[in-house]
Amino acid sequence: MTPSFPRRLRWPAALAALCLSGAALAHNVWLEPDSDGSYLLQFGGHAGQLEAFDHAKLQSVTAYDRRGRSVPAQVRTVAQGLKVHPDAQAALLAVELDNGFFSGQPGDKAMRNLPMDQNPGATRGVWARKYHKTLLVWGAVARKELGQKFEVTPQQGQVPHAGEQVLLQVTLDGKPLAGVRLSQGENGSPATTDAQGLARVPVVAGTNTIQAIYRQPVQGDARTTELSFEHLLRFAVH
Repeated sequence: MTPSFPRRLRWPAALAALCLSGAALAHNVWLEPDSDGSYLLQFGGHAGQLEAFDHAKLQSVTAYDRRGRSVPAQVRTVAQGLKVHPDAQAALLAVELDNGFFSGQPGDKAMRNLPMDQNPGATRGVWARKYHKTLLVWGAVARKELGQKFEVTPQQGQVPHAGEQVLLQVTLDGKPLAGVRLSQGENGSPATTDAQGLARVPVVAGTNTIQAIYRQPVQGDARTTELSFEHLLRFAVH
């Protein structure tokens, strides 16, 4: 029987011992619309490349209507991976993924998907967390903070127009975060959040994919030397 998760889907963050390139740490998670009204969960994106991922790393998928109320979303395993079937009233979809710990030595071309204390000789480590929002319909939900640990939230409820700039706020643990890099995809002109966590990003015609990246040094944790937070906000402008 295909499992149905009426509001929120959670799995334990089981980690596999895999050898991955350092570029894998820069990957994101997002939802790609399918022809039947569902959304395929995608992972990767660095240099346009998609990657397979351990489904156990997926932490949650949530859906909300225009007023910010939780609505059902089903997640199913299909041949292409994981597919999300949201309620017809869904205006925003959100995803959280814990990509786990990666560690190695400076200069390594590959890092192991293990915390430092389980990788003998490792001197640097990263704990990579990925977050995503797909905004389907603008409204009050666009301004709603969902409680993601690392979150990008538009400061307007009206759909922006191509050529305008959208004002966004970035928060960490619900608090405004300064110094976060925002851009349209990997190659867009970067903007940096101010002391209130605010930054403006140009809006383009078609699908907007706004990427936020933040790295936080860690001391006193045997597992890692750095926290990596990445967020993708997607919406279409016609």
